[in-house]
Amino acid sequence: MKSAPILLVLCILVPASFCQQKRAARPATTTVSGHVYCADTNSPARKASVILQPADQIDAIRPGEDQHISSRGEMAQTLLDGSFTIAHVEPGTYYVIATQQGYVSPLTSVYVPPAGQPTSDPAKPKKPVMTAPRIVVQSNLPVSVNVSIERGAAVSGAILYDDGSPAVGVHVSILVHAKDSWTALPSSPVASQSYASGTDDQGRYRISGLPAGEYLLEASLSLQGMHYKVDEHNGTSVGTWPIYSLSFYGNGSSRRKDGTPIKVGPGEEVGGQDIQIPLTRLHTIRGSLVAAHDGHILNGGKLSILYADDRSEAGHTTVSKDDNTFTFAFVPEGDYILRADGVDNNYVEVAEGPDAWPPTHTEPKLLRSYGTAEQPIHVAGELTGVTVSAPDPPAPTARPALR
Repeated sequence: MKSAPILLVLCILVPASFCQQKRAARPATTTVSGHVYCADTNSPARKASVILQPADQIDAIRPGEDQHISSRGEMAQTLLDGSFTIAHVEPGTYYVIATQQGYVSPLTSVYVPPAGQPTSDPAKPKKPVMTAPRIVVQSNLPVSVNVSIERGAAVSGAILYDDGSPAVGVHVSILVHAKDSWTALPSSPVASQSYASGTDDQGRYRISGLPAGEYLLEASLSLQGMHYKVDEHNGTSVGTWPIYSLSFYGNGSSRRKDGTPIKVGPGEEVGGQDIQIPLTRLHTIRGSLVAAHDGHILNGGKLSILYADDRSEAGHTTVSKDDNTFTFAFVPEGDYILRADGVDNNYVEVAEGPDAWPPTHTEPKLLRSYGTAEQPIHVAGELTGVTVSAPDPPAPTARPALR
């Protein structure tokens, strides 16, 4: 009978001990605070963005390699004296990344080959120098750190048509050389940093915050499908989808390999980087994709035009489900290979939610696919009524009978 109280005490103590273990398993957080300064003016960086990035992920990145950072946490914005505070930081080793429009993001620098290293260097890219402060965070021990940010280079100019009119709303982006090709310079995960710009009503653009290096300008002339909705509170939402796009590069060429790169030094302002779009030498290709065996028009498919000499892609489009035709808009003059993969589809309208816009969306249901068709095409003016015959797919190879 005397053992009953002991059992009761044990029943009470075990859950309490278990809870203490659960609490102990979760490390205590702390606070990281400090100031951000502009190195070129020695003044506070006001309303700059500050994030903490795990150091092991940053250290693993090499220029030219397809690696990305995956992390989450709180973001701080500096006050007018440049100060910031980030609370609830878990123990670990971090880089303190501060960014402001026009200044170089340390995260962008790790993707750019070091200055002086040839972009065609076949050797493995060198490890980048990380300029952001590196801190070690321990439980319940506040960390104070000051961060300096460097003014970046800027590239500006205008995108114009060859009749002198401005190319309004053209997307201009910066490409960096990686793995023997040009690729888009990754933007910082902090929202204030981007390496692309849309042209204004005068066709002008300006891209800032660039690390010193060699870049290629890309101006994309594109067409988009759009729908919109205005609600009872006068709020507007717009949805878009791509229809056709063609890019032009440093010297007005539509071929990336023929573009002229730009070299920029630390903090350098490089103006006058204009691109002229040859409006008078761009033409449209329209036509139908048909089945070779009976000539009926196919209502689905993907088409691309390839440069005849190296088969690199100049542009791509799809068969329109509304009129069963395809259109390549503004194709430069020259010789191409027209490549097509066609299908027969059954299009089904699927209802969205009660307040969705548009109220339905279209889903294609494949009925039959066809083989790949290729035919040469010369573009020297407008081309309409082009017919591409899609062959039947090759018959499957019969398996040998088992004995």
